[in-house]
Amino acid sequence: MTRCPVPEVSVVIGAYNAADTLGACLDSLLSQEGVDLEVIVVNDGSKDATVAMLDEAARRDPRVRPIHQENQGLTRALLRGCAEARGEFIARQDADDLSLPGRLAAQLARARAPDRPVLVAVGCGCVTEEGDLLYLTQPPAEDAEARRKILEEGRAICCHGALLFRRDVYEQIGGYRPVFYYSQDIDLIVRLAECGTVSGIPRRLYDFAYSPTGISGLHIERQLRFFNLSREAQRARAAGRDEAPFLEQAEAFRRQCLESRGRGGGGKRDPSAGYFFMASCLRRTAPLRARHFYRQAWRHRPFSPRYALRYLLSLLPANPSPQGTP
Repeated sequence: MTRCPVPEVSVVIGAYNAADTLGACLDSLLSQEGVDLEVIVVNDGSKDATVAMLDEAARRDPRVRPIHQENQGLTRALLRGCAEARGEFIARQDADDLSLPGRLAAQLARARAPDRPVLVAVGCGCVTEEGDLLYLTQPPAEDAEARRKILEEGRAICCHGALLFRRDVYEQIGGYRPVFYYSQDIDLIVRLAECGTVSGIPRRLYDFAYSPTGISGLHIERQLRFFNLSREAQRARAAGRDEAPFLEQAEAFRRQCLESRGRGGGGKRDPSAGYFFMASCLRRTAPLRARHFYRQAWRHRPFSPRYALRYLLSLLPANPSPQGTP
């Protein structure tokens, strides 16, 4: 499919040192059928082969639009990409994720329905780098329930990269807000949901990668603090109060995070909790893989009785015979 002068959907990706996964990511998008699209990839100061890969991809397929900038972080990269979007709809994707066949066509069809939802989510599979399925997330099939979960419970209903939303509404609400350094996704999702109908397609149409050294693995406490500030800002808006105090707190915490990172800090960099989480997800479906991840968790935190016990238990037969039977 050749690039349309005005695409229906602009897919926006922020990429930093993504050479290992970017090829598969782009292939999963460029093979989508039934949608005129452009793929805007903001290279956020990568130091690996990302630059060369993007330029070559753009040479081979004019639907790929690379943008190169100095490293400014994911939120700034997404702001830049969304500002360049020409489509009526913006779809997100992360550089280490995959859109499964039919994803964009399904979201576009729902977004064009007469009720004009502002946001369309899909079911997602959380997978390891090796391809093990950790868990599935399915958005509610009922629109009212999907919107309620976002506004009343603060749930994203699907992963950040699987979203599709109306560009005009995104611009109306001011887009991503950099103050929410580790929770820019839920802040945007909530503000979009405040503007209209939210719809979910409860089918697995997107796979996102989980890494114990990713943000959720290493910086979960910081992520939760930004999330809580975003929720407080939402509650203030809903009550007709000024959200500015919570934005100021978020900005102060963002600066603290950046200063800590600049000093080589950034909080505890212990991936053991991430490995333990992966093992717990795989304990029944893939016990040998779970054993490997339990061992990794114990290796990174050798004095943890919990991790040691789980690893040792994983060495036992998965289904021991009842006493007295062969």
